[in-house]
Amino acid sequence: MANSLRNKRLFLVNLVKIMAFVGCLLGLLLVVLKVENMLLSSLLAFVISYLLGPIVNSMERWGVNRVVAALLSFAVVGLILTLGIVAVLPLVIEQVGSLKQELPKYVDGLTRIMTDLQTNAEALVGSYFDIDIAKQVESAVAPWTQALFEDLPAFVTKSITTLLLAPFLAFFMIKDGKILTRNLLNLVPNSIFEPTLNLYHQINEQMGHFVRARLLEALIVGIVTWIGLFIIEFPFATILALFAALTNLIPYIGPIIGAIPALAIAIINGESNFGLFLVGSVYLTAQLIDAAFILPVVVAKIVDLHPITVVVSIMAGAQVLGVVGMLISIPVASILKVTVSTVYRHLTDYREV
Repeated sequence: MANSLRNKRLFLVNLVKIMAFVGCLLGLLLVVLKVENMLLSSLLAFVISYLLGPIVNSMERWGVNRVVAALLSFAVVGLILTLGIVAVLPLVIEQVGSLKQELPKYVDGLTRIMTDLQTNAEALVGSYFDIDIAKQVESAVAPWTQALFEDLPAFVTKSITTLLLAPFLAFFMIKDGKILTRNLLNLVPNSIFEPTLNLYHQINEQMGHFVRARLLEALIVGIVTWIGLFIIEFPFATILALFAALTNLIPYIGPIIGAIPALAIAIINGESNFGLFLVGSVYLTAQLIDAAFILPVVVAKIVDLHPITVVVSIMAGAQVLGVVGMLISIPVASILKVTVSTVYRHLTDYREV
């Protein structure tokens, strides 16, 4: 009787712990998703913490106070980023201004290209569909491009808010992350504490390698693209290189998306076949360097996902959260795979016992 009562009490305690643990996680997720700018700021904060966390941990092992180590790391990285922004920002502002002035030409050029494509397609297969593609493109692109520059000040203001909040969150993640993790893990029942702790370490290590490798990959692709476009004296080289670096973070389709604007500009400007070849060669070279030196590191450090899983994850992420969803789709899929594998292994081991 006493053992039965003790088991019921232990079961209730474990149930309360599990509910509290899940409730805390769901509460944090709800705050991140519902509070404006919190999702992007949290993602950037995680990226910063994964980049600077190992440095702070090393300094702490050398005897430096953790708060001091975090402050020094943020100060050095902040100084480097400030110098980089000061060097690049004038080029970006100049090229954005030039692009705004020439935008009507590129919209007309894109419409003309779509008209030619439609004419050629109708010549091959006949006019089965009564759709004016050029008109559709023009009606879609013109308002979008106009809104892009009209909403740019608001976008910059919103970005500044996000960029200021992200380092603030990252600092406390690095400073108090271990304490927060320990408090959350204390809510986990003893029966599943070991697999939960193992799962946390797997996810944390995996995401750290993934974030650092992907950012290094994007940086190298951006630099190689900028150097190539600068050498061939292609317009808007800085903007296009930044766009290529950002879109390269999207697996598979990112490099294609990153190359489309440059190829479209080259076609609209009437570049020769050799000019198109040079532009294509710049992007191809960047991707070859990426595939030869960076991707092996990424593949070795992250959970292996089937290409179909990657494509489905990207599509699902795009449907739920747009561009942000595409960027985080692979890490989320990797976390889900590790979680399911760990839970399955724990359940099968438990049954065997």
